[in-house]
Amino acid sequence: MNNPLEIRTVKKQTNENSLQVTISGTGFAGDFTAQVFQQIPHKNGITIELAGVTSGHLGNAERFAKRHKVERAFENHREMLDKVKPHIDCIACANYAHAHYVREAAEANTPVIVLEKPPMIWPGYREAQKADAETRKIETMEAFHDVLEAVENSSSKLLYAENFTYIDAIQSLVMLMGETAQHDKGKILLQQGICAHQGSHAPDYDSPSKSGGGSLMNKACHPLGPALYLKQIEGILCNGSPIRPIKVSGVAQQILKQQSKSTGEHFRVMQNVDDYARLTVIFEDNTIAELLGSDLSISGIRNTFSVISDFGQYDMRINPNDSNELFLPDSRVAGNILVREKLPTSQGTSFPCPRQFHAHGYINEMDDAINCALKKDQYPQSGMMLAWDTLAILMAGYESAEKKSTFIDISDFTLGRGFEESVLPNPQYIDPLLQRQ
Repeated sequence: MNNPLEIRTVKKQTNENSLQVTISGTGFAGDFTAQVFQQIPHKNGITIELAGVTSGHLGNAERFAKRHKVERAFENHREMLDKVKPHIDCIACANYAHAHYVREAAEANTPVIVLEKPPMIWPGYREAQKADAETRKIETMEAFHDVLEAVENSSSKLLYAENFTYIDAIQSLVMLMGETAQHDKGKILLQQGICAHQGSHAPDYDSPSKSGGGSLMNKACHPLGPALYLKQIEGILCNGSPIRPIKVSGVAQQILKQQSKSTGEHFRVMQNVDDYARLTVIFEDNTIAELLGSDLSISGIRNTFSVISDFGQYDMRINPNDSNELFLPDSRVAGNILVREKLPTSQGTSFPCPRQFHAHGYINEMDDAINCALKKDQYPQSGMMLAWDTLAILMAGYESAEKKSTFIDISDFTLGRGFEESVLPNPQYIDPLLQRQ
């Protein structure tokens, strides 16, 4: 049986046999997006063309295009959409432009819009406004509602690019949950996740007006994604209706900024955003997710996720894990090879992560985008509902932190906004990652 798609890098085929992909943003997210599309497993007869890239600076786009063999560089997003008419538009630019670009892509009826996290930031930042966290939450959710309406009124599908929802362990757990549902099991009771490293390299990260916040907005959002996704799947499998979050408590602290200068030697010390965050999320079935994000990991990236349910416990050591162990007495022999993301040195003992883009879910994520572009009735596993509930939690998390970590009721946003059944995640579209006896 043939696979549905093939990537070729030599000869351009006709439009009937190719998918045109555009990328907005030439930083870290844009870079891994271009690399991931070149690593998607071969499938039958379809070519993926990196057809366009845009950046706030045309020179950056031109250099990016040359480096990744993208056909054309553009000065702005709308021009790129008009000229290329992509099948997949990847919004991987600075956070402050996310919502605007989604609206433009929806107005152009782009078949699949891939939106990097977080979904958007408070629009008041663009006008240099100031407001308390509760006001920022309300105004952000109102603005994002309008963005999602633009998508719903178009023929576009929105994939919220939370890569943690696409890691093999999460996808295989969904397969297992499908089996347990047949035995009156499948209740997820407690979820715990961590995303941490020693500080983002993105220049805009320490500017709230461009990033929207620090560790809460840009780190804790990672384990939050699968926590929301698995509860959606649980509800859909059990009674056909996703289980939504209703309350959140948050902490957002600046730790390194308050310490002596020598303390920050091995970190990027944030001056304007939080470098430690904690979220506690309560779902409508009274189950809980505890999520941490920080810029305080001195030993490179730390990604873990744990699920305790009524049928078992699944502990996911995403990165690092000990499936590979390397010892180097001298790091110079490794040249510029990065054995694990954000690892400051490869000297000594380390745990390499081969195919890191796959381990972090990026390849499965973009494969979902491709399948949604090829199949009219297929919608992303991580879609509009996940983006909406994520944003409500992140914004309410900052409100809670401002109010001494009191629980903030978000049910008006989550239970108060429904989504068509067709756009909800469908576990039937997940490839079986566990073998059967």
